[in-house]
Amino acid sequence: MKQNIVKYFFEFLIVFLGVYISFTVQQQTDENKEKEEINKSITTLRQEIQSNLRYCKEHLVQLENMEIVNSKILLNFETFQKSDLIEWHNSSPFGHSYLNNGELRYWTDESDYENIYFWLITWWNTFSQNEVYFNSLVSSGLLLYVENNELREEIESIYQTKKKRVLVNEALLKDVSDKIFMWQEKQRDKYKKSVSREHVMTYDRNSELHNLLKDRKFRIELRIMSLKNYIEALEMVSRKLQS
Repeated sequence: MKQNIVKYFFEFLIVFLGVYISFTVQQQTDENKEKEEINKSITTLRQEIQSNLRYCKEHLVQLENMEIVNSKILLNFETFQKSDLIEWHNSSPFGHSYLNNGELRYWTDESDYENIYFWLITWWNTFSQNEVYFNSLVSSGLLLYVENNELREEIESIYQTKKKRVLVNEALLKDVSDKIFMWQEKQRDKYKKSVSREHVMTYDRNSELHNLLKDRKFRIELRIMSLKNYIEALEMVSRKLQS
């Protein structure tokens, strides 16, 4: 009987050890896969942030150029002509479009200036960075696996708080730009015959337009400030993700 007990004990022990070793190996494998997935996620997120940094820096140049042109309009409010606007924008371009290959093209050709009064003083340049991967990390819960709590909170703060300031200032600039557009339309409607925006901008400048352009300058400056802060935060997190 003792021999049977010893036999069963060793058989149980062998089975137990086999199951335990198998479980341990599987657990270690799962942990390694999880770590590998997290590392890949962090790498991909850093690449997305780098892409956003390039976009934001280009966008910042556009806003700074927009502020330069708007300031020149204000300084020469009584005397500026269409040729002045073209010269200023050629030196500090911000109006642009994207080609089929994704390359950015600034509007500096002669044909681009046919409707200059439609866009040059009412353009706000939409902010539209890429955050597809960040959103997927949030929805999948993988962002929670970033071990550094401070870093995880900084990443969340960038996309949810600091980016929101950028978007709020964008909306404020759009609002004043829309008012300038409406001013143009209101002035055109005063005429009994159809007139162009160029006619309105040449002969109907008044204190209302001047005040709107001053408001526009202030909103552009706020956008520049919030975007600079956003870029600084992106660069900081990018460095931490790399280390």
